[in-house]
Order: sequence, then C-alpha cells, then structure tokens
Amino acid sequence: MTRSERAMQIWQILISKADNQSTITYGELADYLGFAGAGVFAPLLDCIMRYCDKNGLPPLTSLVVNKTTGVPGDGLTTIKNLPLDQQAVFEHKWFAMYPVQITDFKEFS
Repeated sequence: MTRSERAMQIWQILISKADNQSTITYGELADYLGFAGAGVFAPLLDCIMRYCDKNGLPPLTSLVVNKTTGVPGDGLTTIKNLPLDQQAVFEHKWFAMYPVQITDFKEFS
C-alpha cells in the first residue's frame, strides 16, 4: 500500500476514536493495521498531521499516544497544549465533514 493509502486507513481509525472520545496507543494502532511493530508510524502520521494543519483542523494525531507516557511522540509539532488539543479533536464533527480522500494525502506523502 502507498503512504497515502495507509494514512487514509489511520484517518478512519482516528476519527472513530475521536467520536468515542478516546486515544489509541501506537501498539494498538499497529495491531489494527496488522503491523509487526509500532515504530513505522512517523511518515504516516506526518501526512495526517500536515493535512489537519493545512486545513485548519484540530490535531487528530494527538490521539495516538505512547503506552507508557500517555503522550504523542515528539515529532507531532503542531500540538501546543495536549489536553486542549485532544478536547478540540473530540469536539470536532469529523463525520459531518466531506469525506477525506486518499488523494488528499498525496501532497504530504
């Protein structure tokens, strides 16, 4: 699968988590996608992070957290205040938006 296709899969998981007002660990995300480990997400989450930033959306990637620390990885530079950012993600009406397409992520992959 391409990076854009994987980003689309992750997007769908994350907006479901947002709707349920919950986070997901990198390991849980790896399990959902059938990955052997969690150390492969930086370029995929980067696509989503930059898409959200460019389109004025709350930082959806703030929901992906480390199992031990409970916080996202350091590379998510658009997160300014984790509790407030996550609350904004929870409150956003993701399913009311026009559906994001795989091609929407191509410029970021």
